[in-house]
Amino acid sequence: MANKVLGIINFEPSYVHVEGIENYRPASATSVLGRYRVIDFAMSNFANSGIQKINVYIKSKPRTLIEHINGTNYNINSKRGIIRLLPSERNGGNEIYNTDLRVMMDHVEYLESSSANYVVIAPSHFIYTQDFNKLVDEHIKSKNDITMLYQIVNNADKNFVMCDTLDIDKNGKVKGIGRNLGNNKRQLISLETYVMSRKLFIDLIYAGLAISSAYSLRDAIVASYKNYKVGAYCHGASAYCISSLMAYYNSTMHIRKENEVKALITDEWPIHTMTSDSCPTLYADTADVKGSIIGNGCKIEGKVINSVIGRNVVIKKGAVIKDSIILPNATINKDVHLDKCVVDRYAIVTHAKDLHGEDNNPLYVARRDRI
Repeated sequence: MANKVLGIINFEPSYVHVEGIENYRPASATSVLGRYRVIDFAMSNFANSGIQKINVYIKSKPRTLIEHINGTNYNINSKRGIIRLLPSERNGGNEIYNTDLRVMMDHVEYLESSSANYVVIAPSHFIYTQDFNKLVDEHIKSKNDITMLYQIVNNADKNFVMCDTLDIDKNGKVKGIGRNLGNNKRQLISLETYVMSRKLFIDLIYAGLAISSAYSLRDAIVASYKNYKVGAYCHGASAYCISSLMAYYNSTMHIRKENEVKALITDEWPIHTMTSDSCPTLYADTADVKGSIIGNGCKIEGKVINSVIGRNVVIKKGAVIKDSIILPNATINKDVHLDKCVVDRYAIVTHAKDLHGEDNNPLYVARRDRI
């Protein structure tokens, strides 16, 4: 069945604002666990499911994703498969018109010329693992027009804010679509992943833009779902929405735990990414590392506690990194203390000896900053 499915990776919706980080790349290109990018999880879900034809829509700042994504990284067959990177052509003008539907319409010929019977549309800003074959099989078996992937969460008052919520009847049909405003702990959260026929997908693009030139795919589905048979499929494992700096920080701090990493990334379901030929990390006699993930190519002379350290990071003697995320190629110099910080790529921290974020507000050090 996988050869009859076209994979779609959609770009992040308007509620996603990863403060600071998004000035340099989309949320989907943000570093995760010292090795991966957020989008690697969606790409790997398609690749591991045997879906070899994938359209990746990009809203803005495409360079990072274009450099990162190629078929070799994700085991996409060069003869039977293809990855299309389809950036927005809405350069300039009002940002309200730069929607996913608009970009899909700009590249609609790739949808109309496809031989696929079905499309699976996955978000680029969520982290989860899912066999899409099971999702497609359930969609066909239930004879739904649209099947939506969702998760039951008990922390919706803190996480998944502004994500869609679903009202589902006892037969698994979607009766309503709302927004998570953080008012309740328990919610049925949409993972913004949909299965439908390719024809219906194209129809929704045209119908949505006929209603409003500023409509998104989500708007088109909400406007018309009562006219279709819309079912829901429960995702039983963990999922994380990278919608803000706080969400990125909290998700990373949770995933870095050994049991969470092993649950998310397995030998049977690997997460593919761009490989690096960096040398192994060097730990000096003065290094002290606990509860952390360290990328390769690093030089660790200081103390690292409950943190995630990206590739080629230098942490000098006397430095203490606690509950922090250090992105690749950053340098933390001698006797610097960081607590609850996110340090972007190529930043150098030397003179500011004590940087402390708060539980609900991690401190962000910008890319290439010297402080």
